[in-house]
Amino acid sequence: MLAAYAPLGLPLAFGALPVYLLIPHLYATRYGMSLALLGGLLLVLRLADAVLDPLIGHWSDLWAEVAGSRLRLILAGIPGMILGFFLLFQPWQQVGLVPSLALALAIFYVSYSLTSLNYQALGAELTQDYNGRTWFTTAREAGALVGVLLAAALPQFLERRFGAGPGLDIFVLVFALTLVTAFAPLWRPAMRRPVTGNRKPWWTFYEPLRRPPLRRLLEVYTLSQMGNAIAATLFFFFVDEILHSKVLAPLFLLVYFLSGALGMPVWLALSTRLGKARTWSSAMLLSILAFTSAVFLGPGDAWAYGAICVLTGLTLGADQALPPSILADHTDYDSDARAGNYFGLFNWVAKAATALGAGIILPLLQWSGFRPGEHLWLLSIAYAIVPALIKVAAILLMELRAVEAQSTVVLKKGVAS
Repeated sequence: MLAAYAPLGLPLAFGALPVYLLIPHLYATRYGMSLALLGGLLLVLRLADAVLDPLIGHWSDLWAEVAGSRLRLILAGIPGMILGFFLLFQPWQQVGLVPSLALALAIFYVSYSLTSLNYQALGAELTQDYNGRTWFTTAREAGALVGVLLAAALPQFLERRFGAGPGLDIFVLVFALTLVTAFAPLWRPAMRRPVTGNRKPWWTFYEPLRRPPLRRLLEVYTLSQMGNAIAATLFFFFVDEILHSKVLAPLFLLVYFLSGALGMPVWLALSTRLGKARTWSSAMLLSILAFTSAVFLGPGDAWAYGAICVLTGLTLGADQALPPSILADHTDYDSDARAGNYFGLFNWVAKAATALGAGIILPLLQWSGFRPGEHLWLLSIAYAIVPALIKVAAILLMELRAVEAQSTVVLKKGVAS
């Protein structure tokens, strides 16, 4: 069952990474779109996407209960993802660049949310075992890390091999084929799980937030994701302006994500002994120690930055696998819970945190006086120190207030003994 569930994580991550990392650079350099316009458009659409996620989750629960499983909902988002991805790399020039980008992003975001949210919820419904949940989320996120490895390496390779235009066309084709192929193992009777829970009006999707442990989990996750979003937004700036190693950017990404994949088994083993929250907190602490050292780097320090990529990459596995596993445990404690509703809220928080982190740091840098080639110390502070401080706040919040569901307390004592 695990082998059938995990593969879809690969193409979902494969498609998401270019949207967040490649598209801004592509539209600014190839099509000459204003950075201010591009940033504003991305911020508005990402926030709108975040708002829609809880509603998609609530509707998915209702539809899946009638249909008997989530598989058709997972399938329903795949054509839209392929179409949106294609339009991102082949703009619809007849309607104009800005409307085409907005349309492509809207199609991709909504379709991605429909598939990924129900895919995550299915993982929570396939097992109710405390450690078993971590196996499913770890397998899913391990596939996702392989996906981001491919997404980081393929564009540059394909452009060098086939040219810019044909290379991106092949990139889109690879995404489409991988997405369809990875979905196929899910279409089997063993993956059909009935969806149960009390039916409620759509405007009650926020009700799980009334549960303090869940609310605290989402607060900690918001801070963690904001720190990650700031570092990701400034990655290319840091590599180019501080390290003067722009050509090595794809290699740094590969090292980072490969380390994340290799670190997955470590965090899985630790979580069975220490508990999920304690393991997640330890990973964030390691990330803080590694990130703060980046403030001392300068031109030519590629090897030192590579070591930082290894350390922060290792912590990525915990950051990706453990929070959704903790969330899945919360659905057991809530007798009215529907996994789609919970993961809708979870994705809402993740996307809002990503949008805000990226949308706030760039204006702050500009207002503080940073320009390419000028006041580079501000960039170092923003890249290395600001995310670390946000992660410190997340750890403190987690230490002061429990984030795991009360139903897991006995289980945690058992695995720690």
